[in-house]
Amino acid sequence: MRISVKVLADFMLASDARGRSIIRDSKFPKLRDGKPKPQIVRYSEARAAIRDYHCSRNNINVLVAEIEKLIKKKAEHPEKDPARIEDNIRAIKAYIAHFSKNAFAVLTTPRPLYVSGGIEVSAMPDLYVEENGVKRLIKLDFNQQKPKERAIEIILKVMHEAASLQQLGIRPRDVVYLDVSRRTRHTGEKLNKTLKKDIDAALATIQDMWANIKQD
Repeated sequence: MRISVKVLADFMLASDARGRSIIRDSKFPKLRDGKPKPQIVRYSEARAAIRDYHCSRNNINVLVAEIEKLIKKKAEHPEKDPARIEDNIRAIKAYIAHFSKNAFAVLTTPRPLYVSGGIEVSAMPDLYVEENGVKRLIKLDFNQQKPKERAIEIILKVMHEAASLQQLGIRPRDVVYLDVSRRTRHTGEKLNKTLKKDIDAALATIQDMWANIKQD
């Protein structure tokens, strides 16, 4: 049984009915033509462009070129979800305005897992970087809706615990959540020490639910 850290955070903050729906969708992904429907990551272009930007040693032309490419795609293919394309353009512009001066040297991205009972939680960062000699795991958030503080805390805690299991040598303060739209940077430095118990309890609940959830 494997879920993403975002699914875990959503589950922990959801009502009982909504939580059950979240786990059902994880166990039984929606199908198209009898196969699991491909997941469209809304900000995939923005994340890829930002990674390429830092790999190029902060060559701003990389981000400008991606914006121009997305504008052209929106104009030439109006059927290709223009709202999603516009969101990626907005995300890249926001990153340019607020975070483009970060001195990130991009490292090979690890795939840490947090394991509790029979559940694996994927905690892969959007960026694994070295900044001023310090290695950091970074999660990027471009959503216009402000994330809940508790959700950020859960994500940071799971990412740090997963990194510890993989022996990456990452300190809590070096697990970073960049809320790009609101120009804020959160770290795991001051997380409540009891949060791990809450996470493990939620995963135990998910494990119990998993076997009993049937496909509609």
